[in-house]
Amino acid sequence: MPRRDRTPRARIQSYQRVRTVKFVTHLRRLALAALATGAVAAAAANEPDLHWVAASRGTIPKGSLAVGKDANGKALYACRARLANGADVPGMIREPLIGCSVVHGGLQWSIAAYQVLRDDGPKVMGWAPGASVPPRAHRVGRDVDGTALFLCRAKRADGSVLVGKLGSSGACVYGFAGKEEIAGDFEVLVRP
Repeated sequence: MPRRDRTPRARIQSYQRVRTVKFVTHLRRLALAALATGAVAAAAANEPDLHWVAASRGTIPKGSLAVGKDANGKALYACRARLANGADVPGMIREPLIGCSVVHGGLQWSIAAYQVLRDDGPKVMGWAPGASVPPRAHRVGRDVDGTALFLCRAKRADGSVLVGKLGSSGACVYGFAGKEEIAGDFEVLVRP
């Protein structure tokens, strides 16, 4: 006697079990990312001049450092987030985004748990033109291989000033429209 295929109800229940497992796995990843935010704070101990404030889900704490603007003139703030691979990546956030926008692997990502850089004034930070990493650059993160990352900003043709990361490539890498873009003309956050 030939074997009968499963009933439609059995296929639906199987599908629901798979979706539930995927959802639980996603929740576990989110929980791990939230826990990793505490580890980003530990990395800040090496940067006594900079003060990072923990935030999540689109919150921009009062007194945050505005470092750029979008094409509509809305302020962009400096943030950093820990990725699942362990990298602490600088990026940007603005209202109404729900996370810190960072670039990795050619794509732009929004990370819900992040830190925002507090504006402590010109005595602590300034901007220097960059063609590479200036000697007084503030280290604000690290790549997965341990390479230091620095905060950079680049002006686009539409008038926006977008924020990204400067690593060993010697170029400012930022996110725009879901993808990674590279600028050769940029500024780097430095000690005055």
